[in-house]
Amino acid sequence: MSDNKLKEYYEEKSSRFWDPKAGLTGRDLIMYPLLEGLSGDLLEYGCGSGSLLLGLALEDRFAKCYGVDISEKLLEWVKDSWVEMGTNPEKVEVLTPIGDLLPNIQTASLDVVVSVATIEHVINPYVVLDELHRIAKPGATLLCSVPNYAYLKHRITLLFGNQPRTGTDLPPETWRDGGWDGMHLHTFTQSSFEILLKDCGWVPQKWSGWGYKGGKLGLKIRQMHPGLLSGEIIAVCKKK
Repeated sequence: MSDNKLKEYYEEKSSRFWDPKAGLTGRDLIMYPLLEGLSGDLLEYGCGSGSLLLGLALEDRFAKCYGVDISEKLLEWVKDSWVEMGTNPEKVEVLTPIGDLLPNIQTASLDVVVSVATIEHVINPYVVLDELHRIAKPGATLLCSVPNYAYLKHRITLLFGNQPRTGTDLPPETWRDGGWDGMHLHTFTQSSFEILLKDCGWVPQKWSGWGYKGGKLGLKIRQMHPGLLSGEIIAVCKKK
């Protein structure tokens, strides 16, 4: 699949994202605490409508925030939202990757890099994670999440010979219009994700997961054992 086809798809699907002016929601509420104590210049690769990015940009601890997305419609939404939300127009800058790369971002210039539910959508995860490694300062933090194909629910689904759904709640019969499994191009387990991260120069420091069934106790258990009990794996990494 070409980059142009991916871009066309995400331009068409841009309306599915939520309004960033409504504040943190969904995954944002899980990711936000994992960024506690971090500061400096931040970039979110695959920022969508910017709900997490702009929430962080409102805080003084981050000096500059970059939002990267393949969809120009979403980036316009981010810019327009920041005009209404922020007091410093220059603090947030949006970028479209060029072949997954970010030539306008200087090498070793960022303190924090975030990529939430995006790596599974790119053509080559190695290219993206290598590029995020290039632009990060020594010792910088990467917060990255991917769907977990080894989730207990998916294991049971496979046991019965059925296709696990990692990117959509819709059945496979509808995927012609909605994209194959929500346009997920890759599958991951915690162990394979760790191999990928380390190969690209990122050392996992902490693992987490998310999911709200079972309330706070269910979330806590998922965060303790994400490789088995969470549909999404979250890694907090340091640049090697």
